[in-house]
Amino acid sequence: MEQLPSNLIDIGTIMSNFDHVIDDGAEERLKAGGVYGGYAAWNFYAEVWYDKKFKAMVKQYCVWIDTIEGDTLYEIMDIASKLYGYE
Repeated sequence: MEQLPSNLIDIGTIMSNFDHVIDDGAEERLKAGGVYGGYAAWNFYAEVWYDKKFKAMVKQYCVWIDTIEGDTLYEIMDIASKLYGYE
């Protein structure tokens, strides 16, 4: 189980399943390091960071259920939505 590194700074919500939008520049901010962003969805919430790949620690009801990874934030969104819901 890979967890969010404790030394990262929260930059707020950068992704949402409400309108399936990822903030402009979010990938670059995460790749620069030292930060993580939130990914809000109806059936889950994830904290997303970059460490050679984009990673998302997915939670339901504040409990860790999975950590997924992808080459882009769109890939993270696609994987998370397929596994945990598109809303």
